[in-house]
Order: sequence, then C-alpha cells, then structure tokens
Amino acid sequence: MTFEILPIGDGHTGLSAEDIEGLIPSFISTRGELFEAEQRNIANALGRVNPTIDRLLDDDYLRSMHRSMFDEVWKWAGRYRVRETNIGIDPIEISTAVRNLVEDAQTWIEAGNEADVVGVRFHHRLVWIHAFPNGNGRHGRIYADLLAKSLGSPSFTWGFNLGLDTENLRAQYLRALRLADRGDLDDLLRFARS
Repeated sequence: MTFEILPIGDGHTGLSAEDIEGLIPSFISTRGELFEAEQRNIANALGRVNPTIDRLLDDDYLRSMHRSMFDEVWKWAGRYRVRETNIGIDPIEISTAVRNLVEDAQTWIEAGNEADVVGVRFHHRLVWIHAFPNGNGRHGRIYADLLAKSLGSPSFTWGFNLGLDTENLRAQYLRALRLADRGDLDDLLRFARS
C-alpha cells in the first residue's frame, strides 16, 4: 500500500507556531522531522488494519482511521477541524458531508461502479471536504486504497510509476484534483493507477 507520498518542502524548513499547535513530540522542529514522525505513525497504523467494506463505509471508522494514523504526532488526530481554511468546506458542515460521502459510496457500489471509480471519487470528495486540520491527502489516499482492496482491486500507485520527482508528482496530483473539482475524474483515475 502506498502511503509515503508528496511531502511538502525541502525537509529542513522550520515549523511555524501554527504548525506546532497540537504537536505531541517536542523534539520535532522541521518539516522533514514532522513528515518522518507522521510516516512512522502511519506505518504503525497500517500494520493493524484490514477493514471490511462495511467498516470503511462508516463515518466513525473514517475518523478512527485518521486518529490511528496520526495519534502519536497530533493531539487533534481523528477530530474534524474547527477552523476555516483556504481549502475545504465550512467546518460546521464537515460531519454531515462525511456522513453523506460514506452513504453515497455505498450507493455507488450498489449501482455497480468499478472499484477504481469508487475509490477515486471517494478520495476526491474526502480531500475536497478537507475534514481534518492536516493529513487529509494521505488519509484520503490510504482510505481509497483500502476501499479498492475491499472491492477486489489492488491498491493505487498514486503516480509513483511516472518517475517524477516529488515536486512534479505533487503538481500532477493537484492538477488532477482541480480537474476533478470541475467534474472530470479521468486524470485523477489515470494518476491513481500510474
């Protein structure tokens, strides 16, 4: 399962006061150290999960998955964000939007949508909601992987076979997400399997 994807920055950039808010390990002072701590936490969490489709299509489980992925790093892990951000929906609408998303995914599955389409649509909408203060992309990609696997497909590769450096990989991913925002999932589907 791909989970080490798209770090931001060069790894040596210091953390801002906002970045440090809610941080559990006091030794972390750079984005690189933060990313490494998050990756260890995610790897530990993934070693303990093998959810069924019924569990994945439960908004409580979605939050608990985020919590298990980031609970060693962030005090707020698994809690929906309460502040406005430059991306995502109004925080007041998050819990309803996530509940609607898992219900919609059940409908997509019952309607016979392919596993890749279900996973990528779910991922896109979850990232668009931007439910948590941090970790939304990684959580969404892992969740999409788990959905695909529970529906009989392999995990997504999320562009790693393209041979791009991190900056260009991230740019392609964001471009595909923006196209999906306009209703065109084709690039995001291709990116997820490339």
